[in-house]
Amino acid sequence: MKKTLIVLLFLSFQFLTACTSDEKVLKTKALELAEKKFSEQIKQEADDSLSQSQWLHQAYTQFIQDNSKVSVEEVKMQSETLATVSVVVETYPLKFRRTLLGIASRVDASKSRRFNFSEARGLIVQQGMDKGEVESQPLGVFKFHKSDKNWILD
Repeated sequence: MKKTLIVLLFLSFQFLTACTSDEKVLKTKALELAEKKFSEQIKQEADDSLSQSQWLHQAYTQFIQDNSKVSVEEVKMQSETLATVSVVVETYPLKFRRTLLGIASRVDASKSRRFNFSEARGLIVQQGMDKGEVESQPLGVFKFHKSDKNWILD
């Protein structure tokens, strides 16, 4: 009886360790995918609005990325081989980003190096157009399946 209890305790410990390890791997993979997705999204916003200056384009993407944080909200193990990972991003709301892009898009290309996104943010807030604060927003849900001890995105 005592040996059986010890074996069961050992097996349950092994199972919990495996789940924790799997969750860590899933979080890492989901974060990589989410950060790439968010970077592409911000780049696309800049591509659509800031064609007059490559410098403004880079400054905008850098400003947004510096003021944003991608994180895993939840890992759900649906079975030993299926999992979903919910990812969120703390960033400026889309409305605020569009306002910022609208202002930057009117800057003449010859004066683009003098444009400061932090100062523009302050002016937008000062004029009451927006709060200009980062907020948590859903970025996506990634579904994974396990194949040969590797987690693969569905």
